[in-house]
Amino acid sequence: MTSGEAHASDEAWAKATRTARELDRILDGAAPVREAVMRAASELRLSTRQVYNYLARYREERRVSSLLPRRSGTRQPRINPAVENIIAVTLREMWLRPEQPDLAPIVEEIRTRCAEEGHTPPAYVTVARRIPILFAPEEIARRRLSDGKHLHRLKPRPGYIRANHALDVVQIDHTPADIQFVEVIDDHGVFVGRPYLTIAADVATSAIIGFCLTLERPSRLSVALCLAHAMCCKIDWLAERGIDHAWPMHGRPKQIVVDSAKEFQSSTFSRGCADYGIAIRMRNKGTVHRGGVVERLLGKVNTALRALPGKTGRSIADRGDYASEARARLSFADLERCIALAIIDHNLSQNARRLTVPAKEWEDRFQPKDRPIDAPVDVLLNFLPRKTRKISPQGFSLFAIDYFEPWLGPLVARRDRLEPLDLCYDPRDISHVYVKDPDTQAWRPVRRRDGLAEPITLWQHQADRQQRREIQRRPVQEASAIRREIAATVAAAKTPKSRLKEMTRARHATEAKKPYADFAAPSASARQSSTRIARGGSFLSRIGKVPDHLMPAIVPLLQADDAVRIAHVRAPRWISHPAAGAAHDAMRLLLERPPSLRPRGLLLAGPYHNGKTMIAERFAVEHLRVADQQKVWVIQTREGAGLSHFYASILSGLRAPQAAGWRSLSRAAIRWIIFSSA
Repeated sequence: MTSGEAHASDEAWAKATRTARELDRILDGAAPVREAVMRAASELRLSTRQVYNYLARYREERRVSSLLPRRSGTRQPRINPAVENIIAVTLREMWLRPEQPDLAPIVEEIRTRCAEEGHTPPAYVTVARRIPILFAPEEIARRRLSDGKHLHRLKPRPGYIRANHALDVVQIDHTPADIQFVEVIDDHGVFVGRPYLTIAADVATSAIIGFCLTLERPSRLSVALCLAHAMCCKIDWLAERGIDHAWPMHGRPKQIVVDSAKEFQSSTFSRGCADYGIAIRMRNKGTVHRGGVVERLLGKVNTALRALPGKTGRSIADRGDYASEARARLSFADLERCIALAIIDHNLSQNARRLTVPAKEWEDRFQPKDRPIDAPVDVLLNFLPRKTRKISPQGFSLFAIDYFEPWLGPLVARRDRLEPLDLCYDPRDISHVYVKDPDTQAWRPVRRRDGLAEPITLWQHQADRQQRREIQRRPVQEASAIRREIAATVAAAKTPKSRLKEMTRARHATEAKKPYADFAAPSASARQSSTRIARGGSFLSRIGKVPDHLMPAIVPLLQADDAVRIAHVRAPRWISHPAAGAAHDAMRLLLERPPSLRPRGLLLAGPYHNGKTMIAERFAVEHLRVADQQKVWVIQTREGAGLSHFYASILSGLRAPQAAGWRSLSRAAIRWIIFSSA
């Protein structure tokens, strides 16, 4: 059976069968071929040309499948190769872009280019059908779709995790449970919340060997609780919760596969696994398929929870109008029991695809060895959050709480020779911490030094300290005022010795020889003559004649009094030079040019503080002296300012109202605007 025959619809096959029957009559009949073809065309409602085409395809093998529609894609294109080239070039240039432009305007551009070159423009559908032919899906995802998920979706992602025996490879992961639980707090009210679920799944058997349900977000504590539950025997744990079903899966895994979450990258997790001989294998971001076993089992447990009251659904859209908080009925302990029963049910159920039972697979693949029996407390302490502290005569401090036990006393005398002690804590109760005895390497509990034995969580302790810190916080002004008063008191309380030292320093400074005393002082007669010259007469009367080097415009100033001559010296003045004169000439030519749609401009460039602004302002001043109406303005702008500041500087320099904007400038006879950047 050919590919076209396999994909043909029932309607196409029936049509091909009817056509083959009519063609058999033509080939086997005694009537002339032309008359037989005309009769078959009338019966099949086809043209004679179509019947001849079918006859040419059917005559050689006389098989019905030869009359089916062709899907091989070998049909010759009917579009001009030049048009094909225009389509390919335009699509690659305009459509294959990260901005993801629409196809309709690009088709219009293609039709325009074809018309300009004298070709028949293609239709929209023709262009659209060329896209999957010209570009591979990977190229479209890489160049047009900015999200890397589309390209990642097109790549093959076969799983790589394999295990032959139970506990060879175990995967751990977290997820929010798709259900709300209810907790009644005496004299306070009812709390409704959504817990977090952590499970450990065995890869070889697809069995869930342990789990942990916490109210807090995934952390080192949830990992420690889950591993302690997975590695230790669960008989006592099941009896405490009234579960009369077997859950035999437990033991030390050889390898743990985890993602790149923060709790799996901590030194506590690494040291705990190393202590028990467990290898850690990380799966990086974007490789969820490599943790397919635990991801699938988390989804299966959540599917079971979504059948219970208080479900949250897979998403907001899936939940709809269901009031999960109002319908919640299970307490935290009841929810934990329901999850345990759902996991036990999974371990005893047959997998629909693999047709295997996790419990039976565990029996077949588990290799009994002389494995040590791990106590839940020891496993938990090895994976709890850790700290190091140097012991002191008062014990040690953690979270602003002091801890001490009598057995720590002998270690105080050796504290200078001991390394910092390893200690771990359970965030659910920090009334006790656990210290590793440096002699026996065993974990031993240590109580608070103040004798308080009431359990308190780390989160409650931190919240209480934050509340007390906020309540007792002093205003900053009060603390600053007290510090200033202390400084003033210290400055005023100088000792007699310091006062005598300052007086001695001042006397020595007064009696010291001054360098300016060595310079010759002018005589009394010279001072009197200079005073007389400065007070009376003009400068010309004092010098007697006009110097030859002075310009004629300066000579009248010689007969003026001192005040006029001083004012003239201090006044700003323009001293031209060739470059400045050339700039003024160019500006003057531009000012005299008639108005045009594309006016010309002039760029005056030069080093910083070299007189560019002075040249512009001098030109504007000279223009005001001879013009009856101002046509030149100098606008000072800040270098690097945005467009809004640039436009505001123009309106401010022209003394135009900001509200009127550019409409007010149409009435001004502006011929020149000079911009100077500060």
